[in-house]
Amino acid sequence: MKRILNGFAAFAGLLVAAQTSHAATKLVIGSVPTIGDGPLICAIEKGFFKEQDLEVEIIPFRSGADMVPQIARGDISLMGGGMSASFFNAIADGMPIRYFANRAQSPVHHKLVLRKDIAPKVKEIKDLKGLRFATTGAGAQTEYETAKVLAKAGLSLDDIDIKSLGMPETVLALTSGAIDAAVLVPPLDRNAVLAGGVAFLDPDDVIGARLEVSGMFYNLDWAQKNRELLDRFTTAYIKGARYYLEAARKGPNRAEVIGWLVKHTPVKDPAVYENMTWSEVNPDGAIIPENIVDMQDFYMKRGYLKRVVPVEALIDRGPVERALAKVGPYGK
Repeated sequence: MKRILNGFAAFAGLLVAAQTSHAATKLVIGSVPTIGDGPLICAIEKGFFKEQDLEVEIIPFRSGADMVPQIARGDISLMGGGMSASFFNAIADGMPIRYFANRAQSPVHHKLVLRKDIAPKVKEIKDLKGLRFATTGAGAQTEYETAKVLAKAGLSLDDIDIKSLGMPETVLALTSGAIDAAVLVPPLDRNAVLAGGVAFLDPDDVIGARLEVSGMFYNLDWAQKNRELLDRFTTAYIKGARYYLEAARKGPNRAEVIGWLVKHTPVKDPAVYENMTWSEVNPDGAIIPENIVDMQDFYMKRGYLKRVVPVEALIDRGPVERALAKVGPYGK
């Protein structure tokens, strides 16, 4: 009888395991691989997504412009990317995209770097007039930051000579003398300085307003059908953002996170991450809506946008608010 009971108990255990064991829901996230993926990477490696019964895979793209059509079609449900004119135009065209959580915001530690031989002539912002600047394209974040810096001296983009270049090409152009200045992001700003460039200023220090640089976007149709899934993702994402932020501020987990960044991003030298200043992320996932409105106004004045879209149609605070109800505000 005891043998029969033991056998029944074993069978019952197998039955429970079969009922509770199932594959986690897989989510594919589009991203241009940078340190901006830090919150996602930390949430993967620390098991925060696993806690939410999620399996997350980051799919690399060459640019944000390549991701927008795919998320609009629903080929991917979520993406991480920067604020740009293309995002505002996508919403204006009726594409089902919304911005719902922060990925990088001030202080992001971008640097306006000058060509070495031009640097002695540039004492103040007004001395940037007439210089050859590189930005990553019309309607890009670097163009917006450049314009905000120039405005502090009463200048505009019309007072400089703008060239559109990718950031790796910009570093080479600075060292070769093809351009005079550019706003660069870590670690490319450091690469430019090591190659002979001169860091002139940090846009965060002079603009006077906090910048919303990049964030997480979702496909609206998917989100409406999968609200509970989106909330689980956002809950894990915020926990990952907090873990990343601790490392960004040189906490005790920095070496651990550097190892994960080396594993998941194209930069494979740990020393690069150790020596660079990391962009920060809002530990509550909170967005800066007033900066998004200001960016849209700037791009509209530049003639890049078809029409102005109300901020309520651009962002969705709901996923972050619901996640914070579970994990609590940062530091409390």
